[in-house]
Amino acid sequence: MGDRTPILIIGGGGHAAVVRDCIDRSRYRLVGCLDDAKPLGSKMAAGKVIGRFEDLSAVALRYAGLTAVVAIGDNMTRRRIVGEMEARVPRLTWAPVIHPSAIVSKNAEVGLGTVVVAGAIVNCGTRVGRHVIINTGSIIDHDNMFDDFSSTGPGVVTGGNVSVGSLSHIGIGATVLHGIRISENSVIGGQSLVDRDVQENLVCFGVPARPQRTRLMGAAYL
Repeated sequence: MGDRTPILIIGGGGHAAVVRDCIDRSRYRLVGCLDDAKPLGSKMAAGKVIGRFEDLSAVALRYAGLTAVVAIGDNMTRRRIVGEMEARVPRLTWAPVIHPSAIVSKNAEVGLGTVVVAGAIVNCGTRVGRHVIINTGSIIDHDNMFDDFSSTGPGVVTGGNVSVGSLSHIGIGATVLHGIRISENSVIGGQSLVDRDVQENLVCFGVPARPQRTRLMGAAYL
């Protein structure tokens, strides 16, 4: 147990608490979290606050071999924070965090910084990029591709050969049929049924899902 890798959670909100529950304690030793909204020493559900985001360099010096995960649900914010952290500590490593109850095929790929939450299934041939969120109970079938900084809400189901672009989000309980392409920076509303390709920068919902409006880059969806 003494050779566990120290891991830092960046962010201290509700999603960070979920990420904490996903960490494999046989592999990682949680050292705390960074949060800009809470005072130093605050006890959060994600762990003790040991600094602000700007303190990453000092924390990395304190813990040899430190790895980290950005536990922020919004895709665009997560991408921004990752960029800021990498600028501060270029050699920082990112940990893929997979809940012990999640089922990830040995023939699937999960990128660095990605979180796979409790009860999720990621089937064979699927490639999940960097800093993706595969949320609670999501079922990702064979040969899917989730680009960097994309995400699912809880209970999402995708058929085979689905492709999800960078920064796109599939809402709670939505279903995406086989072979569909969701382009970058688009949002699928909760409980929707996606039966055709979705172009970039759209908000779509309904059964079946249809475009409702253009999505500005970085517009809130959570």
